[in-house]
Amino acid sequence: KFIRRILNEAGGLRVKIISKIENQAGLDNFDEILKYTDGVMVARGDLGMEIPSEKVALAQKMIVTKCNIAGKFCICATQMLESMIENPLPTRAEMTDVANAVFDGCDAVMLSGETANGSFPDTAVKTMVNICEYAELGVDYYSQTNNIRYWQFKQGIDPLESTFISLCKSAIEYAEDLNGDGVIDADEGALIVVFTKNGNAARLISKYRPPCPVFIATPEIRVLRQANAHFAQRPSLKLIDENVPYEDLLDGIVATLVNRNYAVNGKKILVATGIHSLFADEEAKFKTIVVGNEASYRRKSMAASGILPPPTPKRDLETLMQNPHLGNATLTERCTKIGLDIVSKPISLVKAKKSKIICTLGPKCWSEEGIEGLLENGMSIARFNFSHGSHEMHQEVLDRYRKVCKQVGEKMCEQHSLQPEFVPKWACLLDTKGPEIRTAMLKDHQGIELEKDQEIIVEAVGARYTEFEGYKNETETRIGVSYDKLCQSVKPGNQMLFADGTISIEVVKILSETELLGKVLNSKKLGERKNGNLPGVKVDIPVLTEKDINDLQNFCCKNKMDYVAASFVQTADDVKFIRRILNEAGGLRVKIISKIENQAGLDNFDEILKYTDG
Repeated sequence: KFIRRILNEAGGLRVKIISKIENQAGLDNFDEILKYTDGVMVARGDLGMEIPSEKVALAQKMIVTKCNIAGKFCICATQMLESMIENPLPTRAEMTDVANAVFDGCDAVMLSGETANGSFPDTAVKTMVNICEYAELGVDYYSQTNNIRYWQFKQGIDPLESTFISLCKSAIEYAEDLNGDGVIDADEGALIVVFTKNGNAARLISKYRPPCPVFIATPEIRVLRQANAHFAQRPSLKLIDENVPYEDLLDGIVATLVNRNYAVNGKKILVATGIHSLFADEEAKFKTIVVGNEASYRRKSMAASGILPPPTPKRDLETLMQNPHLGNATLTERCTKIGLDIVSKPISLVKAKKSKIICTLGPKCWSEEGIEGLLENGMSIARFNFSHGSHEMHQEVLDRYRKVCKQVGEKMCEQHSLQPEFVPKWACLLDTKGPEIRTAMLKDHQGIELEKDQEIIVEAVGARYTEFEGYKNETETRIGVSYDKLCQSVKPGNQMLFADGTISIEVVKILSETELLGKVLNSKKLGERKNGNLPGVKVDIPVLTEKDINDLQNFCCKNKMDYVAASFVQTADDVKFIRRILNEAGGLRVKIISKIENQAGLDNFDEILKYTDG
């Protein structure tokens, strides 16, 4: 209220207030804050300092859900793509974080240092847009709208909101892929146009999460600008003259949507207006018009005329997203139940977590004391990474791990008066090196400074990658990679990613069976043995190398390990092959975990799932 008074005194009556929730007091008083604020920002940076950081996700879900129910816009902020300050690609966890904010129901996601101080500000924006667009394809809009309606119904729904609920449900029904061709055809999807003077009607439509763009028809420029914070709203139409007849306004709007390729003949447009005036902010009605059928514009009801819209040839409308309601879609909605007490109050956990914790053992934790600390703090499975180290080294660690497991178990028996059979049994997992792509050695083992837009020769050296030496001199830059069929797998335009995606090289030309010319897309220093990925390319490498087979049969099976995590599983036959290799060495009870790491693994996932254990 104080902020509103300060703004109003200076003539800022129409400035919207976004309340940043950054501490415990903000959470404790959130319901009252929500009554008066225009929007909310989940400021996770400071919030994670003020409350236990492991509760930030709970706070985010609670805040976003309450904003959705109240019809107030919500922004998720801080560290969303932070690694892009330095790198052209975000981490996988960051991408998932952005997508989850969309799934939660955020209206907006915010970039901070990524654009203010980052090396790739435009790339960060493009990446954020792409993540949001793909995440929106995965939203079950029917369930989302019904959930908000359910909670609003408990508080009472006035006629205005009831009208907009019906409008959004109609938009969802129109979004169905009726002919099953996998896309929303020209006459299947819908658009929404809302006539609003102060933005209230558009806000209430956004509240119920329509699956299509909401175009704002208003005489107020500020309403258009402030539409940018609300879900689905598009401030793309020019300002209207409210003195112009409604039919003429609608003709102009439809023409604009057609010219901008948002609509074609046969496209349905849901138009919301007032009952006794043009604007739908205080009382509303809506009608469906069909682009190309003027009768639907002019008549109050097409049913009275008995005229059906003329048939329209179906074609894909490329400017609209693919339909999320495909026949083979998987409903992934999960239910959460989070209240202020969980977020704000100290809770005595009973150490009975149901989710399992897998820890990779390495030099920082594989001492007896280190392993004991992992076990006592909740580790369930120890992961042995066979991309590094020898059998002798891993044997020492495995023996030490099992020794400490026994000691910790005995300690639990004494502390809690347990019988030995009730002591937890911890497991171990072998993670294969797999068919990895690695960069080769470099001259004098010195990293190479790659510069944006420079040319580079990439040579497929295969197993010689530990001997080959790349270099950079005045005439050329040349590096080697371990994938010997590189030039047969990629084509001009493909991208090659190295060092966890921090270096991007575009294929320009295939020079020979073993060499290609590439263009470096960002400046970065390249080191030796850096991992490589070929997005969208089928990699022609067996799922188990000779080393992997030796690791499975002569270490995993002999030591009676519990799991093998197989890298780059691409087909069901890969899983069957791994099972045969294990069975031949007595590993019938070793469970196979298939690592899904590329497009082929996704394409064949249903078949892989039939044969894999995890």
